[in-house]
Amino acid sequence: MNVQLLFDTGEITRKLERVRKEYKRNIEPEVEIQTGFGHTLSRMSLTRFEKAVNRHSKDQEEDFRQYMNTLMYEKDVTQATILRRSLIKVSTLIWNINGSREIPTIIVFRIALSLKLNLLETETLLRKVRKRFMKTHMDGVIMEAIKHRIYDVIKVEAVLHKYTNGEKSLFTEKEQEELGLREEDLEI
Repeated sequence: MNVQLLFDTGEITRKLERVRKEYKRNIEPEVEIQTGFGHTLSRMSLTRFEKAVNRHSKDQEEDFRQYMNTLMYEKDVTQATILRRSLIKVSTLIWNINGSREIPTIIVFRIALSLKLNLLETETLLRKVRKRFMKTHMDGVIMEAIKHRIYDVIKVEAVLHKYTNGEKSLFTEKEQEELGLREEDLEI
């Protein structure tokens, strides 16, 4: 996973654009279906249009909790599995799922890793909490981890720690203390 190369070559910008285009193509409705004078939509065009409208409607209606429940069902993952994989406390997960708090990006990333989401699903999950992938080192590390199917939060934390010289983390300071995460534990 070469995160530095991602930023040095400007590939982070291209990846963000691809994720946003894919999100827009798959989630937002298609409004540019061309019809000529007196021409009706073909069955395929109509089907594509209906699917796009349904995806958009469903996306607009589902909140974070509903979308997460959908993902959990589709991926056959329980809350207990998310807790174990993400190292999120039960109370923190419940508060975040129920919308009792504004959900921090690091929690969304840890949930995305624990659900083994792809980039589009992660972007959609971020958008449910009015966020998106940004051109930051943390987001670059997460994107590369997902691309390489590295879903272990400790391994991703180790890369993030090394790449940012310990300045960024998927865990709060309190969580780092509680989990006993030390620099020597985060060797790659």
